[in-house]
Amino acid sequence: MLNKILKVFFSALYSFLPIKKKRIVFSSYYGRGYSDSSKAIAEELIKRGTDAELIWLCKNEKEAKTLPPEIKPCPYNSIKRIKALATARVWVDNARKYERIKKKKGQFYLQCWHGFPLKRIEKDAVSSMAPDYEAGAIRDSKNIDLLLAYAEADRDILRRCYWYDGEIAVWGVPRNDVFVKNDGSISEKVRKTFSLPADRKLVLYAPTFRADMSTDAYKIDAAALKSACEARFSGEWTVLIRLHPNVAKQSEGLFAYDENNIIDATMYPDMQELLVGSDFLITDYSSSMFDFGLSGKPCFRFATDIEDYMKDRNFYFGFEELPYPAAYSNAELMEKISAFSEEKYSAERSEFYKKLAFVTDGHASARCADWIEEKIK
Repeated sequence: MLNKILKVFFSALYSFLPIKKKRIVFSSYYGRGYSDSSKAIAEELIKRGTDAELIWLCKNEKEAKTLPPEIKPCPYNSIKRIKALATARVWVDNARKYERIKKKKGQFYLQCWHGFPLKRIEKDAVSSMAPDYEAGAIRDSKNIDLLLAYAEADRDILRRCYWYDGEIAVWGVPRNDVFVKNDGSISEKVRKTFSLPADRKLVLYAPTFRADMSTDAYKIDAAALKSACEARFSGEWTVLIRLHPNVAKQSEGLFAYDENNIIDATMYPDMQELLVGSDFLITDYSSSMFDFGLSGKPCFRFATDIEDYMKDRNFYFGFEELPYPAAYSNAELMEKISAFSEEKYSAERSEFYKKLAFVTDGHASARCADWIEEKIK
């Protein structure tokens, strides 16, 4: 693990190295494995047969093993990472780069971000952030050349609160192209990973984290949820539970997991694949609801601590304005599943996405790859 002084020293030292014009460095959530929009863009470049050198920043060997052979792993907390960034033509990331790494002339930084904002973010939520967050975020924004937005409404929020006055492209989100291009292979992959039959239906419970990292609000009745899904939608169902990476270590023992009915999916490397493979999503305040909504499949919100959460972060939209049914207790959740109307949900969901002008054509990755290819040429 490098300390701050060494990071500053090597950043300054490597700033004199020449740029390798066909080197692209990817990162996802501070060293996570092959996932999110960075993955979607890398796959698009690989599909095109790129001759660029693709490097992925990984926090450990386990994450490195998720990479395809066309991409080289690089340790996230290492001198090698600083050198890779200092010599790359393009950086691709979905989260902040806080350190004092200064982008040089001739380098380009594509920031994908990682979700359509329901809860307040960045400048609008700085009071609930770590004391040094603002300074690091401002440094990062000065380096960005292009920032992606989900929708026109998203652009307005980012412009106001991201400490960024550069170009914002409303191209959609690369990680969500899979909802448009879904051929069934991802659903098959998810079920095989958990040793489930091909016809097994999946309900994914994926809550976001709390400021105090508590899991007290996650007390969903998973057994009752399974039964409610089987009663309302028929078929045999399995509940997948995926905690946010910030509290992933707390997933063990949190629920009565078993191999067929209630499965801990927290360590599955790609959240987007879980969303594509699932038939029903239950979250709370996570932006995953906006992603999953693209599929047209039912999405509910289970929000037992909404008053406390709003005091901490608050929202850009009225909670009841969203098209996804909300429940504030286990009993209410089961009742609303039983009374769920596909027709009502479909109409309200479609109207919401139309009103906010979401880009949902499945070509976000291609637009980003075009931009990158222009820079490396």
